[in-house]
Amino acid sequence: MKKTILTTFSVVAILAITMVSCGGASTPKTSLKNSVDSVSYAYGVSMADQGLVQFLEQSGVLVSASNIEYDYQSRIASADSTQKAVLQKEMAAKIDSVNKINAPKLNEFIKGLMEGMNQKEKSAYANGLSIGVQFSQQMLPQFNTMLFGADSTKKVNNDQILAGLISVLKNQQLAIGKMEANGLIQAEVEKAQAAETARQEEDLKIQYKDSIAAGDAYMAENAKREGVVTLPSGLQYEILRAGAGAIPTDTDQVKVHYHGTLINGTVFDSSVDRGEPATFGVTQVIPGWTEALKLMPVGSKWRLYVPYNLAYGSADRGTIKPFSNLIFDVELLGIEK
Repeated sequence: MKKTILTTFSVVAILAITMVSCGGASTPKTSLKNSVDSVSYAYGVSMADQGLVQFLEQSGVLVSASNIEYDYQSRIASADSTQKAVLQKEMAAKIDSVNKINAPKLNEFIKGLMEGMNQKEKSAYANGLSIGVQFSQQMLPQFNTMLFGADSTKKVNNDQILAGLISVLKNQQLAIGKMEANGLIQAEVEKAQAAETARQEEDLKIQYKDSIAAGDAYMAENAKREGVVTLPSGLQYEILRAGAGAIPTDTDQVKVHYHGTLINGTVFDSSVDRGEPATFGVTQVIPGWTEALKLMPVGSKWRLYVPYNLAYGSADRGTIKPFSNLIFDVELLGIEK
């Protein structure tokens, strides 16, 4: 255990010495004169070791030297005294090379770190810098993606963002009022989301063009059959058994038995097969069902031929693939109160 601690300490010492030699003249030098100095230094080492180094590596401030240390430690542990000296020298040289690469960005980081730590109170400048970094690295990239998509080169106008922000902070007259601004943002985001959804759907339509064509052909032929009614929406139905009861409205709960298949006969859902009717709101189902239920008297049994735009559209629901036309036998058992 002692050997490991000493080895680790020697590496930290090399790093510290090299850091000072890489242009960090303003960096405080190690001077452990009392217990407070020692615990303070230990706290700095611990903070760096328990996450800060990894964060800086992920942020692109540091190039990692840990793989060098790991590789050489295992080799040094099994080497004789002569080999150890050679390996330690090699390790120090490689770490020194990494530190020279790291020096420019690391010195800037240390400068900012020291300024921040030496402030007795957080200054307005520090607050602005902190929020500006969040804007630049998180909020604006997210907003750009929301408005223009992840692959777009278009970006919002930073100058106008600042103009609007500063106008509020300085209590100046606004070119766009606060409530109007929120509404405008929401409208633009919703428009962008709708455009992205439409784009994705068009891409899917190309992928599923053959099944769409087969579904369209099926509906066209089915419309010619005697007894099949085609509504303006494209929904088709035929009456298997007429009913004479009340007709549901949007606010009603209905009790039904149903059997659902694809146009090729594949069953995807069936309360009949389960042996238990289903109860749900008239508007809590696919649009094709809602339209049909508001035409069906209680006691009726209809067969519905539902085009994909009145069913699940471009959604993939396992057995029900995107742009699938569906067939349902629906028996309206009653209106629940």
